[in-house]
Amino acid sequence: MKLDDIRFHQTGWFYLLVLVILGFGWSLMNGLFSEVNQWNRELLYRVIPQSSSPSKAVWVDVKSNIITNTTSESRLFQLLDKYPNSHLVIISKNESAATQFLRSYLVAKEDTQNSQPARQLLIATENKISGNRFTNAVEKLDWVSQNFGRIPRIQSVYFNDSEVSYAPLIFNRGAAPLIWQDGGTLYPSLFASLIKIFDSSKTFQLTNQLNLILNSEQVEWPLGLTGEVFYAGNSLPLIQLDQLLSANSVDSPKLIIIDDGTYKNAHHTNQLIARLEQQNYLSINWLTWIMGFGLLLLSTWLIVYLSNRSMLVQLINIIVLLSLAVIGQYILFSQLQWVSIIPASIILLLVAVILNAYQAEKRRFLKLQNLNSELLETSVPVFYETRQLEKIKPWLDSVRPRAELMEKVFDVALQAESENNKTLALKLFEWMECQPIEHSGAVQKLAEYRVQDEQESSDDLDKTLVISPGQSSPGTISNPALQIENFGRYQVEGILGKGAMGIVFQGVDPKINRHVAIKTLQLSVDEFDEGFKETKERFFREAETAGNLSHANIVTIYDVGEEGELGYIAMDLLTGAPLSNFLKSDNLLPAPLIYQLMIQITDALDYAHKQNVVHRDIKPANIIYDDEIQRVTLTDFGIACVTDQSKTRTGTIMGSPFYMSPEQVLGERVDGRSDIFSLGVTFYQLLSGHLPFSGESIASVAFHITKTKHQSVRSWNSKLSASAVRITNKAMHKDATKRYQTMFEFKQALISALKRDYKKAPIV
Repeated sequence: MKLDDIRFHQTGWFYLLVLVILGFGWSLMNGLFSEVNQWNRELLYRVIPQSSSPSKAVWVDVKSNIITNTTSESRLFQLLDKYPNSHLVIISKNESAATQFLRSYLVAKEDTQNSQPARQLLIATENKISGNRFTNAVEKLDWVSQNFGRIPRIQSVYFNDSEVSYAPLIFNRGAAPLIWQDGGTLYPSLFASLIKIFDSSKTFQLTNQLNLILNSEQVEWPLGLTGEVFYAGNSLPLIQLDQLLSANSVDSPKLIIIDDGTYKNAHHTNQLIARLEQQNYLSINWLTWIMGFGLLLLSTWLIVYLSNRSMLVQLINIIVLLSLAVIGQYILFSQLQWVSIIPASIILLLVAVILNAYQAEKRRFLKLQNLNSELLETSVPVFYETRQLEKIKPWLDSVRPRAELMEKVFDVALQAESENNKTLALKLFEWMECQPIEHSGAVQKLAEYRVQDEQESSDDLDKTLVISPGQSSPGTISNPALQIENFGRYQVEGILGKGAMGIVFQGVDPKINRHVAIKTLQLSVDEFDEGFKETKERFFREAETAGNLSHANIVTIYDVGEEGELGYIAMDLLTGAPLSNFLKSDNLLPAPLIYQLMIQITDALDYAHKQNVVHRDIKPANIIYDDEIQRVTLTDFGIACVTDQSKTRTGTIMGSPFYMSPEQVLGERVDGRSDIFSLGVTFYQLLSGHLPFSGESIASVAFHITKTKHQSVRSWNSKLSASAVRITNKAMHKDATKRYQTMFEFKQALISALKRDYKKAPIV
């Protein structure tokens, strides 16, 4: 195979690229680029400072055991007493201790104070889940949120408390979901609960209009496609507990967050709460997602398109693409939208590296092939002169030729043609046709050869063949019958045409003035040839068997005999035209009529099969259609066999190539199912005007019949009913056991389809 015939997807580089992309996608889905994206966001927050107002929240870093320590607990009580209007959040892995602490405080306050100030006490947890939900109870998400699976689902124990709230603290692959779902209902995470504190609104609703939005009485909080936001930049002010206790209580913070140091994502939680308070957090809406994905596709296409250009051109384009990505990210960031460009840039660079490695290897091979082409330019004439051209034929088939080599091969082909070696000349012209360089001389020569071949062999594949084992191809048939005036008692009146294996004459029986058709068959000229004896015996035995058939749709056989070197069969002279006259797209018969005629043929063949006769040569040319009475007659039983006593040897091939069943092509014994296959081909051709299996030679037709799947009959005519596809597919199944097993079964399928699809009855 030449290198030009090998596409990128057939090389190891393609599979390496697939593995890289799959591995990269797996890494992305599992959050392995979270740290890289976090660094990217931190850089953007430094490069593009965001305006901010003084924070009303403080982050208190305490020791891990302070909540469970009795002495320290009293200090926390002091903190809560000092700032009675501040909301409190406790972030701790020890949730039970945090719960016990708040309960102890609330019990103590009940003894000294009848009413509590309006503030919220929150415990951030991964194990207990608040029963709070959004007031509008969004039941369904948009398709992006559902299919990308980015809304986390939490299944745990609901914990309801009138004075203490619980909210899950969730991080997901470098993002922080503000919502989570259970069934079709959405609930707030810790961060959404904190938004309510910052907003000071009484009611919040979650709406879903492509993008998720938290709506309060005062502000809209966009959550993007999936309810995830991204964190980076400055954190909340960090203060020690003692500092907060000694501070002036007049400037009390709105929110106090106590972190006991046991939670691993405490720093990220701090950053995100700061961003939410300042309302300059990042999200991804549908427009951002489309822009990012579109830019990735465009960049990938451009890199693939430029992969065979110079490294300088590729480098310039990659720099331009990266610059556009950076500018786009900058613009989107200024609109508080996040698009990740570093992972996309990495995969694009990997694609570029792999494609360039492939192109470099391809260039090395092309250089080697050019050297081979130069060598062949001098070798082709020499090897032809020494009659050893076949020795370098494999080299010619594998080389990528230059124009000079094409000229050398063309000169050799012309020389072979002048020496009457047309077989070699044709092979060389065909080789030139397959090359990437077009040669006008070779194209013209091939056109001349093909016109000549079409004229000589356009009918060959429609002819009935008899190829015995050891015979490489069917022999030519001479016509001594042209000089004969009588066949037995029948007088020749003229020639009707050329039949499957000989001339068909019109004759007359003078005694009863019956006009007949006389089909002839050339047997042999060698009386001592064993093959001749067997052929002669088979012809007369099988013709006699066909003559015993009596059916309205089977031609009547009157006589059989031999005249010199010819065998002949005298049969009814039919009126009408063969169905082969109705195979072009502009003169096809109506589909309902075809069904009706097929029912007549299946009935005739069902009768023949019950008499143990297999036709073996079913085709449109052997079926005569009389349009006046709308009846068909099956003819040409010249190669029919008797299934229970045929002496046909295994390996003998008989039939018309286009219509042969796979078992006929392979020279195996046949039964009635072979006729079913041939009739299926005929049905297909009558409906569509096309053959299901075609080719330029007997070998190629045989290959398609035994190996390849035919096109659906409706691909030629979409107006055909579904039954046409179903019936032709089953009748032409390559496995005989999966076809209709009898002609009766075939006929019943046709009758049912005719009544159901066309509301017509069979023509009797």
